[in-house]
Amino acid sequence: MWQFPAYSQNGSTVSESKMIPEVLAKQFHDLSKNNTSDLVYLQTSKNIYETEEDVWFKGYVLDAQFFLPSGNSKILFVQLIEDKTDKVVWEKKYEIESGFVNGHLFLDSNLAEGTYTLAAYSSFSYTRNSKEFYALKKLEVLKSISRKEIFKPVKKDITLHFNVFPEGGKLVHGIENTLAFKAVDSNGLPIDVSGSLYENNKPLLDLKSIHAGMGSFVFTPDADKKYHILLTSPASGGKFSLGEIYRSGKTLQLAGQTKETLIFKVSQSAALKEETVYLRTQVRGIVYSIAVGLLKKELIIKVPLKDIPQGIAEVTLFSENSVPEAERLVYVNPDQKLNINAQLDKNSYETREKATLKIKVTDQNGQPAAAHLGLSVYDKLYQNKGDAKNIFTHYLLSTQLKGNIYDPAYYFNTQNKNRHQALNLLLLTQGWRSYVWEESNLREKVKTVIPIVSDELKAKISLRKNNAKTTEAPPQGIKVFSADEHKGSDIVLADEAGVFFITPDHLRKGQGGYTYLKLMTPQESKYHIDIKDFSFEEINRERKIKTVLYPIPALLNKKTEDLQLIGDRPDINKLNEVLITSKKKIIFRDKFIGKLDSLAKIKPSTDYVCENGILNCPKHPPYPNYKFINTTNNRQFSEAELLVMFNIAAIKGFYGKKVFYEPIYDLITINDPTADYRNTLYWKPDLITNEQGEATVSFFCSDINTSYLGNIEGVSGDGLLGTENFEFLVKKK
Repeated sequence: MWQFPAYSQNGSTVSESKMIPEVLAKQFHDLSKNNTSDLVYLQTSKNIYETEEDVWFKGYVLDAQFFLPSGNSKILFVQLIEDKTDKVVWEKKYEIESGFVNGHLFLDSNLAEGTYTLAAYSSFSYTRNSKEFYALKKLEVLKSISRKEIFKPVKKDITLHFNVFPEGGKLVHGIENTLAFKAVDSNGLPIDVSGSLYENNKPLLDLKSIHAGMGSFVFTPDADKKYHILLTSPASGGKFSLGEIYRSGKTLQLAGQTKETLIFKVSQSAALKEETVYLRTQVRGIVYSIAVGLLKKELIIKVPLKDIPQGIAEVTLFSENSVPEAERLVYVNPDQKLNINAQLDKNSYETREKATLKIKVTDQNGQPAAAHLGLSVYDKLYQNKGDAKNIFTHYLLSTQLKGNIYDPAYYFNTQNKNRHQALNLLLLTQGWRSYVWEESNLREKVKTVIPIVSDELKAKISLRKNNAKTTEAPPQGIKVFSADEHKGSDIVLADEAGVFFITPDHLRKGQGGYTYLKLMTPQESKYHIDIKDFSFEEINRERKIKTVLYPIPALLNKKTEDLQLIGDRPDINKLNEVLITSKKKIIFRDKFIGKLDSLAKIKPSTDYVCENGILNCPKHPPYPNYKFINTTNNRQFSEAELLVMFNIAAIKGFYGKKVFYEPIYDLITINDPTADYRNTLYWKPDLITNEQGEATVSFFCSDINTSYLGNIEGVSGDGLLGTENFEFLVKKK
């Protein structure tokens, strides 16, 4: 939907043919619709873990334009990667159900301490044309929580990178404009600077950064004069030029912003002729308005914000010939979000006491909102304060702008009174070319949109031996089943070349185990099913050439913090270590493999010894009176041997689901002498509010008397995002 209102400087509406605005909008929509993709976000139960713990996570697979739960992909490929070695220590497939994933993985005791990356990939979010990768979550893994490094020391870089960014894209002679600047080191960390702007080597005005090395000033450039910036702080600052000053041209400035309207000032050089200009506003590939105005020297244009969603808007000024003259990024409608209110029945609890949490979710108008939420309640000890990523920063900033962003959570924290001003500076200094929905970026992506992984896996029926000859026609029917007989079986037909596809429905049958495939032939066949799954190999190959983007944490002075072991906490008795040893290796196999093993052991032996004492001699085949070898057949067959023996193919199904453990204490069990050392009290990845926007949950506290954090994140059916945190105390009973 687009509109065509425009207002001249005196407020009168400018009439203009709608043909050019319609063409501009259509061309852009045709371009953006070819970039259909999903964005994946991972919410975890906490962000610091100990080995031998479960990592509980929720995957959000949302449409990239409207943030609606997506049905494009059915499989989420998940890896856990050790950052230090880039080694993949875990990789599984999880089912995407209506745009969400409820998953977990176990941290093995052999894992080294350090930072790990939980990464997720789907067929619509991980493509070859994308140079950046965002769908990840950083986790700290420790052997013990006794001492954790909260803020890792950052190596200070003495190299200063200072850049200037004219509002709208260029400085024009004789037209007042805003010049933003940004100072960072080689690691992208901000450097606070101050200095002066010089005109013909004379100081014109002072400048100073106001947030994260960013700042701005207003001046009127003169193309006949020379300008430079001299930084006096830091002492090694240096001298920097402003770049080209154009003798004539058009400029675009944000003159004002309210909840309802963006107010832009369009200016042009006095020597330029009067002409009709167009101001297009688009958010995430959708054009929401194109204003038309008659530009003489200056023109004020007001852009309504009523129907525009929260996020980064790109505003582009076009000439009468549809040539882009200036562009500007603006953040709009920050109040269009889910407002989540979390109310506990008490501020503090005793150990093992029941806590009740009431949740109320409303939209920006205060109306109840049905939302799909993820809720975690965990020991504050396991919070990584340096992690600046949440559902807001991921979907509204990190995935919208190229490059790493320093402390993006700052711009969404309502306690930061200058957050809107700081966010405006961020967008001024990022430049419109960094916006992923900018036209040239969209054109580049359209050229090579190729998925790296697929929801379907190609399989083929072929002869067991490549050089085998047979008159037997290749079978076309394949039976697909799992060890769970209650899930039934499917029949799949191969094409004339013997090719067929394994679908997510087939993987669901084998969830938590294997999906089996058997040729539908009356007797033993010379054909078999050939399955080659290179999904994770392809993921790894592409992962090594993509730029991994993750928010840069805020610089804090505090580096490390000594923390108590659970056993050191008052009035808690820690159990002595118990070692359990096993003399025999346990072979895991599901029920179906177990049946095959039993059949193999009772299968009659066809082995024989000829008169020369040779086993199964090809020159002396057995005759009717030959004696066959009898064996007790107590050997253990491997899974691979059993599958080959019965000509059955197998592929791992979706990784199995696991129920989060929640103890219930009553008058009797509350006195159970067994210590309760749970550091995560509650995890609910699929908490859905009712029509009134409400949900109520209960959980029991553990024996750890400390401060606990609650984290809620989620999305509504309208694509509104929300997050909320709460805190409470557990005291010793």
